[in-house]
Amino acid sequence: MSQLFALSISLVTEVFVIFLLVYFTLEFSSLEIRRILIVAFAATLFTHTFAWQSNEILLPYLVFPLRAMLIEMIVVIVEGVIYRIFTGFSWWQSLFLSFLANATSFLVGLTIY
Repeated sequence: MSQLFALSISLVTEVFVIFLLVYFTLEFSSLEIRRILIVAFAATLFTHTFAWQSNEILLPYLVFPLRAMLIEMIVVIVEGVIYRIFTGFSWWQSLFLSFLANATSFLVGLTIY
């Protein structure tokens, strides 16, 4: 799988998950929802290169399950911080949204790969 294809999967999946969660569980105006989706898009764009490069660097040192878990944990935390800073969500909400979006994206990527 190419990095561009993986990025596309991540962007579409994570932004869609964030949209569903925010739209159906929280009350926001359409302008606020757009802003949150832009933050989700930017957060994924920001962390994807880190995740991709970290995977390549750690390939000879860690088996896939450990490597994936370590990288995804860092990505969830970083994206959670980004959500907290730029959306005003609580820490719990930010980390929860980040976890659900990234877990879904990871599973979609595994299924396609």
